[in-house]
Amino acid sequence: MFSRAKATAGIAKIGGIHGLRHAYATHQLEAGLLVHRLQRVLGHGHLQSTLRYLHWVPERRPEAGGPVDLVAGLAVRHG
Repeated sequence: MFSRAKATAGIAKIGGIHGLRHAYATHQLEAGLLVHRLQRVLGHGHLQSTLRYLHWVPERRPEAGGPVDLVAGLAVRHG
């Protein structure tokens, strides 16, 4: 089902469904979600499992903006 959805969307990049989970976790951390909250969302029993995603998150800088800036930069396609 996942492979079919990727093909329909025109995504040729190799990767499994775990990549979506990883991307979701990374984006949530970039947007400022607290690690303990992400741990609960992902269903991790140990914080150490969630901390694996931290190495992907760039250092937070004031000029990087916040969650509202992240959403404002999203492109919306119609059709």
